[in-house]
Amino acid sequence: MTDIAPLKVKDLPAFLAAIEPVARELVAGDIFAALAKHADGVIEATAIGARVDRQWLEEQPIDVLVDLAIRVLEVNADFFVRQVLPRITAAAERLAALQAASGSGGTNGSPGSSAQASAIGT
Repeated sequence: MTDIAPLKVKDLPAFLAAIEPVARELVAGDIFAALAKHADGVIEATAIGARVDRQWLEEQPIDVLVDLAIRVLEVNADFFVRQVLPRITAAAERLAALQAASGSGGTNGSPGSSAQASAIGT
């Protein structure tokens, strides 16, 4: 079966647009609504995350969709929890420390310039 890898930056806009309504229902605890109301989003996000052609996926039995969707979520959840969240947390802590050290609540210079440089330096 398809080898699933973490999403690429180029895939994020389409993946997030497809998965957002599904995730909203899942967070509310309504798995049935997530699937019943947003099946198209599940199919689209799975095709993007698994890097398979959507038309191919649409022709597969449902168990293939379920297996691929689970693998896409597992790989990317693990990636976000282990890689992205710690980096975002560290960057936020650095920004808070810089803001506290400056003694002001605002920013000087161009918006985000030192934050960008700091985040890129990691």
